[in-house]
Amino acid sequence: MRLARSRVVVTLAALSLVGAAGLLAGCQRKEAEVQAPELPVQTVSGFLEIGGVLDRRGEQGAVFEVSPETGDLVAFVFDPKSALGQRLLSQCVQNMPCLVEGVRARPMDSQTPATTVLTELGFSVSPSAWLGMIDAGPARVESALEEPEMQVKTRFGVVAVQERDSSVVLNGQTVLPSQEESMRIMRNAPVGAEDVLLLQSGSGTACPALFQVLVVSAQGVQVSPKFGSCSDRVFAVVEEKRNQAPRLSIRMLGFAGPFEPEEEQRKAAQKLVEFVYQQGALTLDGKPVPSQ
Repeated sequence: MRLARSRVVVTLAALSLVGAAGLLAGCQRKEAEVQAPELPVQTVSGFLEIGGVLDRRGEQGAVFEVSPETGDLVAFVFDPKSALGQRLLSQCVQNMPCLVEGVRARPMDSQTPATTVLTELGFSVSPSAWLGMIDAGPARVESALEEPEMQVKTRFGVVAVQERDSSVVLNGQTVLPSQEESMRIMRNAPVGAEDVLLLQSGSGTACPALFQVLVVSAQGVQVSPKFGSCSDRVFAVVEEKRNQAPRLSIRMLGFAGPFEPEEEQRKAAQKLVEFVYQQGALTLDGKPVPSQ
């Protein structure tokens, strides 16, 4: 499943949450009522559809969205212990894109003690505005990858997937031989001095998606083994932290196949699986991903 309106990819400047919210910037808000003018403080908004990244810190939670109107980062705050908060936490997953329908929210005064406390909780970003969520409808985790492409331009040349056999070439030279399943380029991200491409293969209900990382640099080309949980609800974001080499975080939900018990499917869909590419190494939970 993909975001219904837009899947814009950005690079993080500090922590992954900024990029996570940024990729949802194109998600257009859907108002069930007549378009309202700019709302003053203490006025309740109309019903909105928001798309952002779920984050929780202590006694507070928030969905961080980049406003499609202004480009500003907005935090929709909720109480994790409330009925609304429990529902959001059960339907979405920490640090993954979350689409929430039917949101009503009240702008919060940035000078109040309550808002001051929010800024001190250690959220990974500092939004331009805080809105308190009053109510919301259904919520769900969404994928946040680029539209599939057969060809992209990197800093080191053109990478293309050949339609006839799903082989991959760089500047006309084969770097990945023919594949049994169709291959698509889902992400093209500069990670330091390397350009990192996320390739997706797989189809069907048994295992909707598997991935490979193709790295292009001045030193040559590197291709990872196939990896993934089989879920196609995926979010790939570049993380750049002080005193650390940049890395590509590839997050996805866990996956249990259609023949597994419904409870197992539900539990898997609430689990976050994170693969990390950094300086030539692909890891899961800090351990190298083995070749298949």
